[in-house]
Amino acid sequence: MALAARLPERVIPGAPKFFADSSAYESDILRKLGQYLTPERKRAFVGELLIVHGDKSHGSSTAAGERTMDTTAPAFTDLLRNANALQMPFMLHWEVYDWSRDWPRMSALYAQWPQLVFIWPHAGFGSAAQVREVIEKHSNVMVTLSKTEQGQDALSAEKSEQIGPPLIDACGRIDAEWNRLLLDHPERFLFATDAHKDFRWNRYERIVHRWRNILKQLPGPIARQIAHGNAMRVYHLKPDANEAPEAAASGAEGER
Repeated sequence: MALAARLPERVIPGAPKFFADSSAYESDILRKLGQYLTPERKRAFVGELLIVHGDKSHGSSTAAGERTMDTTAPAFTDLLRNANALQMPFMLHWEVYDWSRDWPRMSALYAQWPQLVFIWPHAGFGSAAQVREVIEKHSNVMVTLSKTEQGQDALSAEKSEQIGPPLIDACGRIDAEWNRLLLDHPERFLFATDAHKDFRWNRYERIVHRWRNILKQLPGPIARQIAHGNAMRVYHLKPDANEAPEAAASGAEGER
């Protein structure tokens, strides 16, 4: 928090993410998280609640093979109400390996809170078609692109079959359907890395390098929107005073 006070346009504090089993996650954990959703706490966003999270080979396992949360639980509704009043973007982690089961309730949730910005981490591991359906139906949903550039083999074989293909092919070229989606809706995507554990931080340089190559395939203005412009808008940030105006506006390959 001291660092955020020193560098307010660089360090953006969010409400902490707690992990627990599903039953506690729907009650005690949500009430604990709610303590951070006050003006005095000066948090900028809520992230990231696991609405649907399949077990991973490198993580903990559950009897059901997934963690889920009841989006109609009173404690969850209270969180949304507080976040809405504070205009705090709300990250909801929803993996789309059971689209027919989950999409109706997620769509209803987005529609219930039209003024609240929801951030969908990792584009839900969804296909370009699924992501398009979500963002074209709900203007209050932003999606991060972390992990969309890779396959999801950490999931079970059954779940992996339901997950969308990577955003890029083996040669690093953007998939045609994803490319059309990015060009059609550049204002809806956020660059992200999901560096939340040591093994992800160990790969951080490679992840960023891969994303630089992806962004270079897009027109300069769109690449800048996805790289940082959209995040600045969503988190209510001001342009970096240290960045030269000509650099911020440049369309040169080296500035993408």
